[in-house]
Parts: sequence; structure tokens; C-alpha cells
Amino acid sequence: MGLRIEATDGNRLQLTGDIETVLDVPARGIAEGFSLAFSDGTLVRGCWIPGETACRFAIASEGAAMVKFVRQGIGEALDLDWDFDWITLACGTETLQPENVAGNDDVLQLTLDIEVKEVA
Repeated sequence: MGLRIEATDGNRLQLTGDIETVLDVPARGIAEGFSLAFSDGTLVRGCWIPGETACRFAIASEGAAMVKFVRQGIGEALDLDWDFDWITLACGTETLQPENVAGNDDVLQLTLDIEVKEVA
């Protein structure tokens, strides 16, 4: 079936489908944006639209899942068609920086290594 992610009141992300839960997005994620990592290797960057209960999403790294953006008013929902083992939420501007930042040695860099194991 897959998974749908959409913004809800109170700066939360509603997950429906194979996983049914609500993720509270911390203040840093609201101000600076957030990232979602999925067990298939998909990385998604999200940001809140100021003054609205809506988000915009962008694919930072494609994994195996089929991803579809669905317009919802001024924001978007995200449909992912895959059987995920896990999902993580990280907040802040440092979560998905480019690997090679030219000319600035003081930039914090977080690297997320994802390994997908297939069982025969």
C-alpha cells in the first residue's frame, strides 16, 4: 500500500497507510526545515510554509520507493509506495548539506549512511 505524509495542525506530520502515526516536529524543524530518511534509501527534505499549516517537500536522494507529490492547497502531501522497515526524522539546516562545501572549513557536516540488506 505505501505511506502518505502530510502536515497537520500543531506543526505535526501525519503518516497514514502502512504506518499510522503522528510525528511532532520540534521548533528547530519548523524554523529551519526537516529531513526524513527511509529504509529504502530515500531522503526527503521538508519545510513549513510560514504562517500556514502546510509543508513543501523535495527529494534529496532517490531510493527504491516510488514517490509522488500531491498538491494540497498551497502545500503538498507526499505519497511513497514501498514497504518501509524504518523512518527517521531529523531537524535543522545541517541534516542534508552537500558533501563538498568549498571554502568553509567551519561548516558542520552530518553524513547519513544507509545500508539496505536484502534477504534472499
